[in-house]
Amino acid sequence: MMNSFSVGGEIDAWCTKCKLELGHTIIAIVDNVPKKVQCNTCNAQHNYRSKPLQGRRTQSKSSARKTRSKEKTYEEYLSHLRDGDPANSRKYNTKGNFQKDQIIDHITFGIGIVLSVIQVNKIKILFKDGPRLLIQNQ
Repeated sequence: MMNSFSVGGEIDAWCTKCKLELGHTIIAIVDNVPKKVQCNTCNAQHNYRSKPLQGRRTQSKSSARKTRSKEKTYEEYLSHLRDGDPANSRKYNTKGNFQKDQIIDHITFGIGIVLSVIQVNKIKILFKDGPRLLIQNQ
């Protein structure tokens, strides 16, 4: 099955600045292959690099939509938190250390809720426009 990429679309890529595989926005495409991307965490722009497929799972758009529809929506999740007031959010930065269910204020994505801590240096945050994988403890 052939992937269809579009400028402005999202893709997991190796960030040359963060030195991690993170979510990126596609900036340029050549022959239906991402050529240049921008890291959604540090905003660095660089040529697209995929990390070797070691244990990496790929997901089709339709299965991603099904997964997203099963997840709690942003508003549902925020309303179930005990301290769900966005006024109590903590500013996001890559040096911070965040915990599950913590409310984060990201300069680009806005208010988000930490869904999970993945390893020591990655966190999955649910923003209004969907979940994103960001770094911490850097």
